Amino acid sequence: MSHRSIPDLFRRLPILMGMALLLALCLPLQAEDSNAYFKAVQHYEAGEYAEALAAFQQAEQDSDVFVIRNPQAQFKKAYCLYRTGQYPEAMAIFQSPELAIEGLEDYSAFLGIRCQLVMGDSSESISQLKALKEKYPRSALRITADSLLAELYYNRKSWGQADAYYRKLLRYRGFDKGDIYSRLIEIARNLNASKTAISHSLKLLKKYPFHSESKDAYRFVMSRYKDKRLTTRRLDEVFRYLGKTAQYQEIDDLLVHQGKYDGESEQIRWLRIRKMYLQKQYWKTFQACNAQRKTFQQIKYLREVDIHIARCNMRLGFTDKAIAAYDVFQQRYPSDRLAAEVLWVIAWLSEDNGNIEQARKYYQRMIRLYPRYEFVKEARFRIGLSYYRTEDWDAARDTWMKHLATEREDDWQTRYTFWVAKTYLAQDSLNHYLRYLNDITDEPFDSYYNLKAFLLTRNGGEIRQFVDSLLWEMHHKQTSYLPRYLEYFQRPLLVQDLLGDHYAQRELRSLAGNMKKADWEMTFALGEVNERMQNYGRAYRLYRKVFLENFVASDWQEWMFLFKYLYPFHFNQEVNDYARKWNITPASIWAVMKKESAFEAQIMSYANAYGLMQIIPPTADRLSGSLGLPFEDVKRLYEPDFNIKLGSFYLSELLKRYDGNLYHALAAYNAGEHRVDRWKKRLSNEDDDFFMEDIEFEQTRKYVRGVMKYYWTYHLLIHPYTMPENHSSFPDKVAREPWLNQTEKFE
Repeated sequence: MSHRSIPDLFRRLPILMGMALLLALCLPLQAEDSNAYFKAVQHYEAGEYAEALAAFQQAEQDSDVFVIRNPQAQFKKAYCLYRTGQYPEAMAIFQSPELAIEGLEDYSAFLGIRCQLVMGDSSESISQLKALKEKYPRSALRITADSLLAELYYNRKSWGQADAYYRKLLRYRGFDKGDIYSRLIEIARNLNASKTAISHSLKLLKKYPFHSESKDAYRFVMSRYKDKRLTTRRLDEVFRYLGKTAQYQEIDDLLVHQGKYDGESEQIRWLRIRKMYLQKQYWKTFQACNAQRKTFQQIKYLREVDIHIARCNMRLGFTDKAIAAYDVFQQRYPSDRLAAEVLWVIAWLSEDNGNIEQARKYYQRMIRLYPRYEFVKEARFRIGLSYYRTEDWDAARDTWMKHLATEREDDWQTRYTFWVAKTYLAQDSLNHYLRYLNDITDEPFDSYYNLKAFLLTRNGGEIRQFVDSLLWEMHHKQTSYLPRYLEYFQRPLLVQDLLGDHYAQRELRSLAGNMKKADWEMTFALGEVNERMQNYGRAYRLYRKVFLENFVASDWQEWMFLFKYLYPFHFNQEVNDYARKWNITPASIWAVMKKESAFEAQIMSYANAYGLMQIIPPTADRLSGSLGLPFEDVKRLYEPDFNIKLGSFYLSELLKRYDGNLYHALAAYNAGEHRVDRWKKRLSNEDDDFFMEDIEFEQTRKYVRGVMKYYWTYHLLIHPYTMPENHSSFPDKVAREPWLNQTEKFE
C-alpha cells in the first residue's frame, strides 16, 4: 500500500467501522478491555463522559493512530468534551471537515451549533439551525432543530416565530403535546391574542385534563369571562373538564357565574343535575330529573334527563323501573345513537331480574330494529347463552348450532364450537365434549377459546412437550433479518453508537416513514433494531404487523420464529421484583402490560390512561397514597418502574378483593370494582367462562379474553415443568389460584 493511499483508508474508516458495528450488534463481539481505547468505549457507553475523555486522551498520548485518525473515535471524544462543558474544544472537532463522519455530517454540524449555543451565541445558532435544515432536508435532526428553534425564539420573546415552531412540533411524535399547548397559551397571551389563547387552553383541558398546567389554563379561560357569559359550547367544554377531574366546587362556582347572565337556563339546570350524577348521588339525581323534566323544552336536555332516569334506576338497583325507563327512551328516541344499545341494556337487565324470556324478546327486537348494529351477532350469541343460563342445554346448543352452520368468521365459529362443547359437558356427554373441543385446537394461539380448548384436551406430558418445543424455538432457533439489511440500517445504528437511543429512535421513526411498501423481512429487521434500542413498544408493533399481514392465516408452526417477539419479557427486572413484592405471578403482569400498552412506556389512551399498565391519574393518586409515594405530575406514569409498581400493586389488591380469581380481577381492572360486584351477583355458579361472557360491556369481555390468553401463554413459558399429569383443570386452576409464589426470573 502506498503512502498516498493512507488518507483514503481513513476516509473509508467510518463505513468500515459502521459495518463492523452493525455486525457486532448482530453477532455480539467479545472485546478485550486492556488498552485505553477499549476503556474509553466502556466508559462512553456507560455515560461516564469524564472518564471516557481521560481514556481517549490517554490513547492519543500512547500514539494510538486508530484513535487519532478515526472519525468515530474523535466524534466520541468531542461529545465527551461537550458533555463535560469544554465547548470550544468540542466545537473545533465537530466543525473539522477532516474528521467528519461520512453520512453523518448533519450530526457534526448540529452538535457544533449546540456548542455555540451553550456559549451564548443564540443569533448565530438560529441562522445555523435554519441553514442545517436547508442543507439536510431529509435529516431526522430537522425535528430536533425545530424544537430548538421554538425554545430559542421563546427565550428571546420572539413570540410570532416561537408560535410557528411550536405549532410544527404538534405534528411530530415524541413530544409532550400538553407542554406544547402550555407554551402556545403563554405565547398567545403575550401576543394579546386572547381568542387563540382560549382556543389552546380549551384543547389542553379537553385532550390533557390531568396535565400539570391544566388548572392554570382553566383559570385563564375563566379570567377572560370574568365579566361576561360563556357561550353554550364553551360552558359545556369547561364543565366536561371539571367533571373529569372531579373539581366539584369549581363547577358550583362556574354555574353561579353563568347564572348571573343566563338565570336558571335549561343548560345550567341540566349541568347541576349532571354534577350530582358525577358525584354518584344517584337518588338526588333521580329526584331532580323527575321533578324538573317538565321544565325542559329543548330536546337535547329532555334526552339527557330521560337516559339519566334510567341510569339512576339501574345504579340504585331498581331493575324493573330501569327497564321501563330505558324502554321509554328507545321509543321516544328511536334514531338516537344510544337506541340500539338501550335495547341491549334492557335485555341484560331482564336477565339480571330473572326474566329470561323477556330478555330474549328484547335481543330479538334489537336484531329486528337495528340489523346493522355492531352487537347484532353478540345478541344472537346471548340468546343461546340465556338458554344455557337456565340449564336448557338442548335449546342453547340448537341456537348456537344454527348460527354455526351459517357463520363465516373464524372467531365466531370457534366461539360457538367452544360453547356447544360446554353444553355437552353439562350433560356429561364427554365424548361429544372432547370432539367439539378438539375441532378448535389446531391453532391454539388464535383466541381464548382455541387455547383453552387445547389446554383442556391435552394431558400434562403433552403440554410439557408442547411447551418444550416453544422454548426450544425461543432459545435455540435464532432468526434475524438484520444482517440482510445492514446497509439500510447503518445510519440509525451508528447514531446509537455515537449518541445513544434518543437520537437513534428519531432516526428509526424517520426511516419507518419511508418503509410503507417494505417487505416483511425488512419490517422484521426494523423491529430488531428498535428492540436493541429498547424501543419495545415500537418493536412489538412491527413484529405484530409482520404476523398480521403475513402469517395470521398460517399454521402456527410456520410462525413460531415470531413467538418470542410476540410474547416478550420486557422490563424483566421490574416485573419480577414487584410480582415477588405483591405475591402475584409475573405472567399476570406481563399479560396486562401486553394488552394495555403493547409495551409502550410513553403512551396515553383516549380515556387518559397512562403508561405501560394504562393507569388513570385518579387511580394513580389513590394507589401512590396507599404506598406512600409522591405523585405530583402525571408524567411519572411514563416511568416504567413507577408505572409497573402501581399497576402490579393494583392488580394484587383486586386479586385479594376477589379471592384470587383472575377473571374478576381483570374485569375490575378494566371496568371498575363496582361493576364487577354487580355482575357477580347475577350468577349462582362458579363458571368463569360464563362470568366472562355475561359481562355487560363488549370492551371488557374482549379485554378479559385477551389477557387470559396472554396469561396462560406466559404462565406456560415461565413454569413449563409445573404442569400436573392430569392437566384438564389447569386453565381454571391457575385463573383462580394465581398466588403461587413462583416469581423466578425468566432467563
